[in-house]
Amino acid sequence: MNFSQLLHTVDVFHIIEIYGYTGLFAVTFLESSFFFPLPGDSLLFTAGLVASKGYLPISYVMVVFFLATFSGGVLGYFIGARISFFHKYKLFRSLLSHAHIRVAHQFFETHSWSVFLLYRFVPVVRTFVPIAAGISRVNFKAFVLQSACGALVWSSTVPLLGFFLGKKFPQIQNYISLIFIVIILFSVLPIIKKIATHYWKKRK
Repeated sequence: MNFSQLLHTVDVFHIIEIYGYTGLFAVTFLESSFFFPLPGDSLLFTAGLVASKGYLPISYVMVVFFLATFSGGVLGYFIGARISFFHKYKLFRSLLSHAHIRVAHQFFETHSWSVFLLYRFVPVVRTFVPIAAGISRVNFKAFVLQSACGALVWSSTVPLLGFFLGKKFPQIQNYISLIFIVIILFSVLPIIKKIATHYWKKRK
């Protein structure tokens, strides 16, 4: 399988082929800030897989993903900090009540490091956590430090996973759709476990 055939296996390959590093940065930045429907884990994994074939330097890939992830999270924080604009709508007034914001702030204060190190591995959640942090007025300096560490972990481990699996199993691109499903399942598993535990305790 040549590079052109490899890139046309799934949509995320088209992003890499047509837009290169700009596409990697733009998609990851938007998904990390406010536009959750875009591919996240699958894009990082695929870029690592393509890098394993020698078409992209893996170090450049990780740097691009880190910059996009971190800056996207900072934008999400500022969006959250300015979201009081939506208070004029009844739905948002109930969601963004002072009680809810206070509870969110206490949650971030208590679980800050675990949240910011792990939330990026969960689709959708990684888009809204920075916004929630901005809404609840998490200390910005603390947010920047913790978010940078989380961005570094996510932007390195997922591409490296694709890179090393691509090196170890050259035909892995033939099973890319199945791999994406597995990645998504493992990504949402923590949320399912958390919801199930909360529901079980509530039932008891």
